Amino acid sequence: MSRAVYLHVGAPRTGSSYLHRRLAANRESLASHGVHLPVPDGQASAAHDLVGRRFGTSDVAGHWEHLVRAALRVDGTAVISHDVLAGARGDEARRALGSFRDADVHVVFVVRDLARQLPAEWQESLKRGRSWTYERFLERMVARRGATAQQFWRSQDISDVLRRWTAGLEPDKVHVIVAPSGDPTPEQRWDLYCAALGIDPAWAPSDVGQVPAPLSITEAGALRAVNQRLQEVEHDAVTRRRLIRTALDTRQHSPGAGGGPDDRITLRPDLSAWAAGITEEWVDWLTGSGVHVIGRVEDLWSPLPDPDAVWADPDQPDAAAVATTALDLLATMTVQATRRVPPDPPTAFARAARRLRGAG
Repeated sequence: MSRAVYLHVGAPRTGSSYLHRRLAANRESLASHGVHLPVPDGQASAAHDLVGRRFGTSDVAGHWEHLVRAALRVDGTAVISHDVLAGARGDEARRALGSFRDADVHVVFVVRDLARQLPAEWQESLKRGRSWTYERFLERMVARRGATAQQFWRSQDISDVLRRWTAGLEPDKVHVIVAPSGDPTPEQRWDLYCAALGIDPAWAPSDVGQVPAPLSITEAGALRAVNQRLQEVEHDAVTRRRLIRTALDTRQHSPGAGGGPDDRITLRPDLSAWAAGITEEWVDWLTGSGVHVIGRVEDLWSPLPDPDAVWADPDQPDAAAVATTALDLLATMTVQATRRVPPDPPTAFARAARRLRGAG
């Protein structure tokens, strides 16, 4: 039986994919120190099974129990990680915590300020095919109306998530990482995870590169335009999302296509007081709960907007820059698509011509 099980439950949009890649890239080295990643290719399906959500077209029934059995066979520490777990209902979280019998169960949760999380959520929705404006998105988030808003707050409301995931756990078994303000380096991210997981950073020396940069206002405008066109035609939505993500992850800013400091997507200034009120509730809960906080609680406070600065509205991007970026995006997606399509087999005439030329 595992001496310890660490459940990393989110939150979404806090760099979870970096943790997954780093753990996988250093699986053998970590295992030599007693830290294991059971069923590494099946943790996503198991997490979706637990919370009753679809995982593509796969049947995931029973995957959670399979993961639990694998974790309990580990001699050492088992790490289970997927940010969909943040949205688990109370009964689902209790089932997860009770799955590991007498193991030493810990919960790890990463939190970040609303001024970064809300723009990140809008960008994620665009990557999934939405084409709504930033204004409409923010209105839904503030009102907590609609499926996207409900899922966001279910996974991002710090005190709500932790109440669900700490039932029956001692506070010192709950590790909350406060993401540093600004743009932390991969090593800074990894050091924070190691502090929460109780492992030595040197046990995972192989890095996995930078976390993909957030969309700029120009890129978001280009993606919205592409999504609007694609909504008008039949297409394979799953493949399209994969192509878009690959294109965005490998993108480079074109000359004049934005991406500078004035092209960043930020929280609308008039929502600063609203965000501060929510943050105050979260900070009060964290400081009063006794949970293990890693990082600075102060970094949860969103930076105050500069009263003299003109806010860059993501719904009003530069049209010429958007056109250039959209062409770059489509070109990259086309290259990615052609790599997925096998070449047509040669015709009989072509085969005969090659033989005549002595080519085969």
